[in-house]
Amino acid sequence: MTYRQFSKMKLGGSILLCFLFVGILTAQNLNPDQLRQKMAKIRQSTNWNDPAAAKRANGEIQKLSKQLMMSGQNSNASKNYQMKEEEEKNVDFKMGVWKQMMESVSKGEGADIDLAAPLRKNIAKAYRDDEDPTIKNSEYLESFPYLLINMSMPNIQVIIDQMPAFKGIKKLIITCEKEGTYVDLTKLLQKASSYPLEELYILNFGSTVNKLPNEVGNFLHIRTLVILNNNIKQLPAAVSKLKDLKTLYADKNPINSLVAVITPLMNLSELGITETNISEAEIQKIHKDLPNCKILK
Repeated sequence: MTYRQFSKMKLGGSILLCFLFVGILTAQNLNPDQLRQKMAKIRQSTNWNDPAAAKRANGEIQKLSKQLMMSGQNSNASKNYQMKEEEEKNVDFKMGVWKQMMESVSKGEGADIDLAAPLRKNIAKAYRDDEDPTIKNSEYLESFPYLLINMSMPNIQVIIDQMPAFKGIKKLIITCEKEGTYVDLTKLLQKASSYPLEELYILNFGSTVNKLPNEVGNFLHIRTLVILNNNIKQLPAAVSKLKDLKTLYADKNPINSLVAVITPLMNLSELGITETNISEAEIQKIHKDLPNCKILK
């Protein structure tokens, strides 16, 4: 669209605005008629040959135009959030077209309007979003039931930073691909403190993990606790608070004793102690205290 073509449209400015702003009913602060009158007054009183004055006028008209458009979109209070979001995108698109038109006018004779420019910007933004590992979908964060923290993964810190945003995690797995990988279990369990956890897995850290943090006792409704292949020598007393615990696998840890910690766990039905330092005498005592618990050794 050239400057001459747009100038013809400008003569019927109110007609152009009516075309762009179809369906407008009410306004947030001023009613539609007042908004249109205010825009008309700005157009009539502005010296469009003065670049500074034209820029100021365009800015004011854009603000009033968006208010006018949104007033009609917001008139139906029963519309759901998704519909309102789409309406706002539609308003932003129309405002973008209006802005391009005004920029074309400012460039003078022969200037064209590149309507594809906003689309190219959106595509570029989408690619930037794909490169960003941050999860932005709030519904995903709130409803996803499973979370894997693999400390060997690149950019894993991005997921760790977002851990408090997850709300529905029932199964949490903390692991690595190479024994000896550093992990701060205390910090991770603190970040997960609000999870409705039912299963917790801490796997394959070897010598790096030599104790289980007391924070494990905060997950009172946990049913499965798996701490395979670490360097844990004893379990914290906090484990005794996990009254709903049914399965405990402590295999491949240099644990010497479990009796004092697990005796209060009357719902425990399966205990894994393969490759531990649990003595036969202690195994017999566990059998006596928890007769319904199957011991896998």
